[in-house]
Amino acid sequence: MKKIFFAAALIVTALCLFSCKGGTFGVRIEVRGDAAAVVKYVGESAKVTVTDYYDGVPVTEVADKAFLDEFIESITLPNTITRIGESGFQDCKSLTEVNLSPGLITIDKNAFAGCASLKSIVLPEGVTTIGENAFSGCKSLESITFPSTVTTIGPGAFYQCTSLKEIILPEGVTSLSTGVFWGCKSLESITVKGMLTTIEDRAMTDCESLTSFDIKETVKDIGASAFLNCKSLTSVAVPDGITVIKEYTFYGCSSLASASLPDSVTEIQKEAFKYCSALSDFELPPSLSSLDDNAFLGCSSLTSVTIPKTLTSIPKGAFSSCSGLKEINFHDSITIGGVSAFSDCTSLSEVTLPRGMTEIPISFFANCSSLKYVTIPDEVQVIPDSAFKGCGSFTVRVWEGSFAEYWADSNGRIKEIVGVADTIYEPPETEPADDDDNFGGWDGWDGWGGWGGRR
Repeated sequence: MKKIFFAAALIVTALCLFSCKGGTFGVRIEVRGDAAAVVKYVGESAKVTVTDYYDGVPVTEVADKAFLDEFIESITLPNTITRIGESGFQDCKSLTEVNLSPGLITIDKNAFAGCASLKSIVLPEGVTTIGENAFSGCKSLESITFPSTVTTIGPGAFYQCTSLKEIILPEGVTSLSTGVFWGCKSLESITVKGMLTTIEDRAMTDCESLTSFDIKETVKDIGASAFLNCKSLTSVAVPDGITVIKEYTFYGCSSLASASLPDSVTEIQKEAFKYCSALSDFELPPSLSSLDDNAFLGCSSLTSVTIPKTLTSIPKGAFSSCSGLKEINFHDSITIGGVSAFSDCTSLSEVTLPRGMTEIPISFFANCSSLKYVTIPDEVQVIPDSAFKGCGSFTVRVWEGSFAEYWADSNGRIKEIVGVADTIYEPPETEPADDDDNFGGWDGWDGWGGWGGRR
């Protein structure tokens, strides 16, 4: 019994020395060569101060997961700390105060992720790297001050920091990484002092309060969904040199009234401007050669569209539900149209189809209820029933002898002849109707010899 008691006493003493030596209370420190690391929180105090030296060597890091999901309210780190490890303070939900001292260089992946009570933080001079998801889910974080030394901010670093209101990035930051401010719903202002070159995918997705963002001339790439659902963004000017507006880039930017694209843009991918319902000041760039599905669907304030001569096809749903669209300027090199490309354009009153188009697609102008005049060139050979479904009564301007004239007559449309077709359309021959007097068509009749079987 005495031996057991003595062994237990030794363990308690060792733990106390490990935890308390050098004036540090509540943490376990481990010596790693010529430096030491905080490896575990073992105390009960909500306020923690880490010592600068332990057992004669400097304490240089907070190890991975050292304070993971612990109940602490404040942490003060010494000048000797250079790194806060992966998930070092993750899910410390009661943490409200963080005191970081000069000497810190790296804040690693998930370091403060899920610290839901943290309201503000000042990063000291010397910090260069903020890791992936480092502050993600810090829902109470209203402000963060960056030092001039920061050069790298990892993907999702401030993901779902829903109370963050303003960001000022130092000159060393040249890229907004993937999802870096995704879900920062209260973020009103982002200032980038440096030579920004890249805005990666979803960098500012769901930043609903962001009213403006200056895309610098140095930016050469804007990622997919970069500004998706930035509902307060009012204008944007894409810099020269950008060649592709990627999918969902400005999707759901419902206050975006003005968007300027440079001549360098050759491709607008799917749903890039979908539901930009305030967009009115906009022109397709003259170099555009590729436009994808639903690119401008629901842009209800758009009043006029001029298709550039470099674009030869109009995709599915491209301008569907552009209810304010009054004018479409086609060119005759357009050969292909997509399903419902201009459906539900309820302000459209007159349209002239391009001569290069031989087939009007399914539901191409469906539900364009204000349509009064449609000019269909004699090259058109196919008009499906749904092409003008829901358009009511309108006058079809056609060339005499064309398929369009035949279609108009067959469907009881009001027509207006504007010329003579180069190639006259020949309707298919109709099958002759059955004639009861044509005995040769009766079963059982065996010519003039009489009824079969009765000779």
